[in-house]
Amino acid sequence: MITVRAATPDEFPRVGELTVAAYRALSVDHLFGGYDKRILDTAARASGAEVLVAVVDGRVAGAVTYVGDSSSEWSEWTEPGEAQFRLLAVDPAARGQGAGGALVRACMERAAAAGSTIVIHTTPWMQIAQGMYERSGFVRRSDRDVPYEEWKEDDFDLPDEWTGQAFLAYSWSATD
Repeated sequence: MITVRAATPDEFPRVGELTVAAYRALSVDHLFGGYDKRILDTAARASGAEVLVAVVDGRVAGAVTYVGDSSSEWSEWTEPGEAQFRLLAVDPAARGQGAGGALVRACMERAAAAGSTIVIHTTPWMQIAQGMYERSGFVRRSDRDVPYEEWKEDDFDLPDEWTGQAFLAYSWSATD
């Protein structure tokens, strides 16, 4: 059985490490520019958003950051009334057991309760996540894509693989 709940401070190190490991396993570097350090600081994330964990057999098997307030520093490219989730990660040993889907559903339930639409962004290299989002009822929104060059900060170099690519947008609403 999978239980989804708020992460506790003693679980923050596990959440950070789990998330960095998931991003490190992608075929293209997603941790450039110090993003790994930002991900590891789960306490900072939890101060501006809701960090949820999926627990299986008493162990944190996955995590996600739910951002219900578009004015949060953790919100990216959302508008007022839109929610978002970010940094969805599942322990490789727990993949295929439903932890990722349970975390997505928990975010959908929170957004529905608040009357919010969810707008998320993913990368072209996260095909497994994209399939899960589509199976969960998310719709591809190319009109909300964000080119990497528009997003890029000036204090780091964008890896070559990212040039000409875009963050891919998906949305979901309880009223659709």
